[in-house]
Amino acid sequence: MKMNQLNALMLLTLLVTNIQAASAQEDVLKIGLIGDSTVATSSGWGPAFAKRFNDKTQVLNYAKNGATLESISHKLDELLKLKPDYVLIQFGHNDQKRYGTDAYRTKLTSYVQRVTEAGGQAIVLSSVTRRNFDEHGKIQLRESGLKGNLTDFEKAAQAVAEEQDVKFINLHAISIAHHNKIGPEATAEYNFSETDTTHFSPKGAEATTDLILKELKTVAPEITANLK
Repeated sequence: MKMNQLNALMLLTLLVTNIQAASAQEDVLKIGLIGDSTVATSSGWGPAFAKRFNDKTQVLNYAKNGATLESISHKLDELLKLKPDYVLIQFGHNDQKRYGTDAYRTKLTSYVQRVTEAGGQAIVLSSVTRRNFDEHGKIQLRESGLKGNLTDFEKAAQAVAEEQDVKFINLHAISIAHHNKIGPEATAEYNFSETDTTHFSPKGAEATTDLILKELKTVAPEITANLK
């Protein structure tokens, strides 16, 4: 084979390889997560969620311990540079300590609009419940020292989703119903530590992921098509 033919063949091979690599990259479904510690990698449901998907899916977890919508707004900008197809947004636990539902709605609306403008689809989640029980063995909402309870913030999150015409998962209501059903003793296995009834043990993260995926199968079945 002549040298110019060999060079042409090598160039063609390289071109085909690059096209195949680009095509494979385009086929990857990118799911962004952003929220507080109940989503984050250290003690949230995010890692368990990521493990459920096949190798054609990339889960980008930008949640952070102690986060509010305001405090990690810049992290959303970083996430959007990666061009996620979907962004799951879950805030409330720390926001309710700092501002009320009106400010929360404004800040959450900004997140949703920025995701949409970047070409992604926002999915709003209300906050997963804290796992504190009353004397009857039912979830008791934290009220003291807060700008509103998580049910108030749940309603605000749902209102934003409806106003912006994006998908909504009412994780707060769903998780309350789940824990009221299984009771305090079974719920204790979800705790990150004996006294930590907010963050998750591996079992708690898996169970919460189950709740979320069940809802996603209805509101965004195209995502769950990539489950293992």
